[in-house]
Amino acid sequence: MYDYMKSLQQQFESKPEYIQDLKTEVNQIHKELSARLSKEDRRLLLKLVDLEDALKCEATLHSFVSGYRLACGIHYELSAEPMYSFDREEEKRSCAMLFKSEE
Repeated sequence: MYDYMKSLQQQFESKPEYIQDLKTEVNQIHKELSARLSKEDRRLLLKLVDLEDALKCEATLHSFVSGYRLACGIHYELSAEPMYSFDREEEKRSCAMLFKSEE
């Protein structure tokens, strides 16, 4: 399922120019910082950057999947006959609770 969602995400994802500018700046600062650090510290920095990137990718995909599910739910509700009504659902729930309390 996630492979399908990743494919959809890539198809619909737009990357504004400012995001590319931010990536360029991040890479530049990473190179500058890496040059100032010892070999051991560079490994640690690289691990941190990799973990942040993985976290960003997971969060982005999770956000896309959540939005997709929301859109599917909205589509389902709009196409349902009769159309979904929050008031009607609340009335049914209230009646069910009333009948349970009377028993």
